[in-house]
Amino acid sequence: MNRRVRRRLEMAHKVRDFHRARPSADASHASVLGRLEATISRMEEVSGQQVGGFLSKHSSTVRRKDIRRRLHAGLLRHLVTIAQDAAVERPELTEKFQLPPVTASNKAFQTVARKMLEQGKAEQEVLLKHGLGGKLLEDLSAAVDEFDASVAETNSGLQDHILARAELESLSEEIMLLVGMLDGINQYRFEKEPEVLVAWESAKHVVSGPQVEASKTPPTPTPSDPEQPKPGEVKPAA
Repeated sequence: MNRRVRRRLEMAHKVRDFHRARPSADASHASVLGRLEATISRMEEVSGQQVGGFLSKHSSTVRRKDIRRRLHAGLLRHLVTIAQDAAVERPELTEKFQLPPVTASNKAFQTVARKMLEQGKAEQEVLLKHGLGGKLLEDLSAAVDEFDASVAETNSGLQDHILARAELESLSEEIMLLVGMLDGINQYRFEKEPEVLVAWESAKHVVSGPQVEASKTPPTPTPSDPEQPKPGEVKPAA
């Protein structure tokens, strides 16, 4: 949730509390307030979804880096070394089994890893004669599937995050509309109670930015006294 949306939600909570403390039997007031409360609830729900999408994306990214490291430095590298040894018998295997670049994109890495797995299964007979472990291809298949799943989870988490952000923006606009409607009702409802209107103005105020403490405001420079010597300057005697 970005700062602007969060501040609007904080304002909506204050507006809701203001009206809960000053209930009204007016049907129009109750209707607008009900819509406001429903929008607040939905924003809180979507906010949770947005956080969930971000966490899912983050955890899958971390997990994928570990899987990729294990594939590149372990399973795929072992398969390449076996193929290099088998190339004495089948020279074309050298071209079929090459490690993907360390800098390859996830998509490119997926493609190469999956292709090497397929080639390994196709050339299993000759590779076994040159030291291929009995479970290597099985372990490689599981690791590649896990890598693919982590990519899908990252994409899903990113999509959830983006959709939630867009909905939060829309809901925050709905908040502003409903508060505007309540403002019209309250201006009439409390026209003879100025102290309540002051409280209402405070409740519907949206903080626009960080507050600067007065003590931290830099002092305004004052013009130098023309009669005073500048640093390093000696004022001539009268």
